[in-house]
Amino acid sequence: MDIRGVLRSPLIYMAFQRLVGGIYARDICLRIVDLQPGERVLDIGCGPAYYLKKMPSLEYVGFDTDRRYIEYARSRFSSNGKFFCKEFSEEQAQDLGRFDCVMLMGLLHHLDDTACSRLLALVGSVLKPSGRVIALDTIVHHGQDPFSRYLAIHDRGQYVRKPTEFVRLAELSFESVTGNLLKAWWVPSIYWCMVLQQPLTVNRAYDYH
Repeated sequence: MDIRGVLRSPLIYMAFQRLVGGIYARDICLRIVDLQPGERVLDIGCGPAYYLKKMPSLEYVGFDTDRRYIEYARSRFSSNGKFFCKEFSEEQAQDLGRFDCVMLMGLLHHLDDTACSRLLALVGSVLKPSGRVIALDTIVHHGQDPFSRYLAIHDRGQYVRKPTEFVRLAELSFESVTGNLLKAWWVPSIYWCMVLQQPLTVNRAYDYH
């Protein structure tokens, strides 16, 4: 069985996220980022956007490249936000303007270092001066139990990293980078949550092509 193909089903994906603690980790991220009513939120790699229902009333824009995830999100949350089945690019950045918060939930470990750096620089360019980015990823970590490491290594993302490696990439584009390990005794996976602020990309020109 191709687990990667199976997880493209929104319902199976959400059930799997609950099993491995992904929903638990996203709930913590929402508490950390403390979204406020009326804020503009950009969610890159939004998947089926199941956590949107836990947010206050705000202006939400979600991007994902998986058609089934976006169709699911549109069918349930079209009144809560806008969804695009495409990559977030410089063109969309110019069209959509600035955001109070950018969410990268389970995205960066799907991108190699070059793609990660380009995306983070682009994200920095659409962030309001007082804005913040929150990123959540599966990691490999010293002292990780064998089952948790197995889940990380066999994740759909091919670029699961150590926390220090995620921080190094983030610091190329942001002056303020803080991170926390998210783990509970009943959760088999370990996650790394980063909050990024004060982008270094402001007033700089980048070539994203």
